[in-house]
Amino acid sequence: MSEQHKAAAMKRGTERTAQMEQDVADAMRAIVEEMQANNGIYPHNGGAVSMAELARRAGINESTLYKKDNASLKERAKLWLDTLKKKETVGRMRVRKTHAERADSWEKKYKALELRHICTELELQSLQAEAQKLRDDNAALLEQMRVSGRSKVTPIPKRKN
Repeated sequence: MSEQHKAAAMKRGTERTAQMEQDVADAMRAIVEEMQANNGIYPHNGGAVSMAELARRAGINESTLYKKDNASLKERAKLWLDTLKKKETVGRMRVRKTHAERADSWEKKYKALELRHICTELELQSLQAEAQKLRDDNAALLEQMRVSGRSKVTPIPKRKN
């Protein structure tokens, strides 16, 4: 192989490495964005984020991260993964626990709303019964006024000053 071919191969290799590093960085960014959109939980792979998941998202083979030529990329990915695990809910068991806590929270909110709805319905029924009683009293008073209107009592006119 001539020197020109070797130089061209090295150039292509460097370009592939740079593209792979960009793909890994894009995958990291995408994972963080998806977690932020899902309240801190990774929505894929059962919530587990690992080197294998990062490689899958970057579209590379996981073994690529472990090659000696990619040691700096592996260290960067490992540091990112460790930081992510400290800050976010990552891992199948932690995600399951988080889902269970959320379900309990929503169940409590649902029960509180249900109880408030029952109280509001009872208040409404009470107010409707009271309104009906007032309508009945009003009708009785109007009837009394109609009956008493036939009497010989006349209203006193207002004085003019």
